[in-house]
Amino acid sequence: MNVHAVKMWKTLKLLWSKTNRWHRALFIFAVAELNLIPGGQVGFHCNDPALSHPYTGDTVNWKWLMATTIFIPFAVLLLVERKQCPGDTAKRQALVWYKEYLFGFLLNLTIVQTLKLIVGSPRPHFFDTCGPQEATTCVESDYVPSYTCTKAHWLKQSNKSFPSGHTSLAIHAGVFIAYYLYRRGESLPGRVIRVVQGVCVVGALVCGASRVWDRRHHWWDVLAGALLAAPVLLYTIRNLCKNFDCRQPKDEQTDGATFTHNGIVNTS
Repeated sequence: MNVHAVKMWKTLKLLWSKTNRWHRALFIFAVAELNLIPGGQVGFHCNDPALSHPYTGDTVNWKWLMATTIFIPFAVLLLVERKQCPGDTAKRQALVWYKEYLFGFLLNLTIVQTLKLIVGSPRPHFFDTCGPQEATTCVESDYVPSYTCTKAHWLKQSNKSFPSGHTSLAIHAGVFIAYYLYRRGESLPGRVIRVVQGVCVVGALVCGASRVWDRRHHWWDVLAGALLAAPVLLYTIRNLCKNFDCRQPKDEQTDGATFTHNGIVNTS
């Protein structure tokens, strides 16, 4: 390794040491989302019916998805914790877990966008929105390994089918809320808890299914998005949110006060 490379490596290590987990995840997300590095490109078979569907829009668009998966978990956390803890303690506890939820959400989104960039899989409406030049000259079912889109608006979206980001984020939010209510919703009526849990999980599944019937993703993209959400969700709940467990061991409790994992005090 030459002197220039050693200096560059030391500089990169220094910069990395000055960042936190949020900076790193946001940086990777920005690189993938803005296509700052060359991505993969899966070719297509001429006249492939699986890629010949018209683009008809989204049943669940990105604005609705982001609004529901970002704000509803916070509302649920705050309402439930107010039932569990007095005053400002509830707000602080809800904010601590919500911050960890958001980081898990960002991690999920970053992984999805990175995979989309690496794989470069054509969407079901590929021919309609990409209009590849090569599709006008290929015959029968010839395989075209590389192509050039002719529709500028869709240049960076027609080959972002795998995996489904809608599905992954919807599962992340829906199951997070359902499990949180299972762990912390004992102060609420059981019927209310079950209804909210059911709505969250069913809503996530419907969101995933809509990606198939809208012809925005293939079924395997949706399945991959759901499977991808599982380990990220497990990490978020078990490692970041500590399984929503507020109590410390007995030797750390004093004078009837229970210290939480995050330094919040609940008085008995």
